[in-house]
Amino acid sequence: MLEIKCDSFLLVSSDVHDDEGALEQLSRIAEDSRCLAFLYAGDLNIQNYFISHILRCRNFVFLPVQGNCDNRWDWTDVNMDLPMYRTCSYKGLKIFISHGHLYWSPSAAGLEDKDFDLVVTGHTHRYGITSEIIEQKRVTYLNPGSPSRPRGGSEASYALVIFQNDGSAEIQIRALKGNRLLSKEAVPVHKLPVRND
Repeated sequence: MLEIKCDSFLLVSSDVHDDEGALEQLSRIAEDSRCLAFLYAGDLNIQNYFISHILRCRNFVFLPVQGNCDNRWDWTDVNMDLPMYRTCSYKGLKIFISHGHLYWSPSAAGLEDKDFDLVVTGHTHRYGITSEIIEQKRVTYLNPGSPSRPRGGSEASYALVIFQNDGSAEIQIRALKGNRLLSKEAVPVHKLPVRND
């Protein structure tokens, strides 16, 4: 079990490629009852028997997108859709997910950057968190790095989006080996106004 204090969290990863051990470790994190979903930003060798078996037998929500090394037709064997990008919302946090080789931002996919709180991409195999203000709204960009083939001197990594009971959220990038915290940043969560009729 993941030793973090939180109400719930999202697991975020990309670029596992064919590393069975890395996917197995991530799957154990995703099986934590507090995990709302496993967001996957592309490049997973689904033709690998062990990897496809993990995905067929999973008991967690897995939301992948297509990476430059993925063949979306291979994913039909595990009954999963593999779009080029996807959008989702958890606990008021609006999220855009893409591998990053084609759609590095929502606007590259024909959407408005300002409509999202968090933009997740992979592809570079280097972890990082950055933010910018777009039309008076902060948008946070997350690359979870690679848990199997890190580049540029970075460590094998993954990310968590942690939701607390008070409504706050924080992104943490963690080392796959030892679960050590590598980077973190608070994320503003834009709650919908409550109607009092």
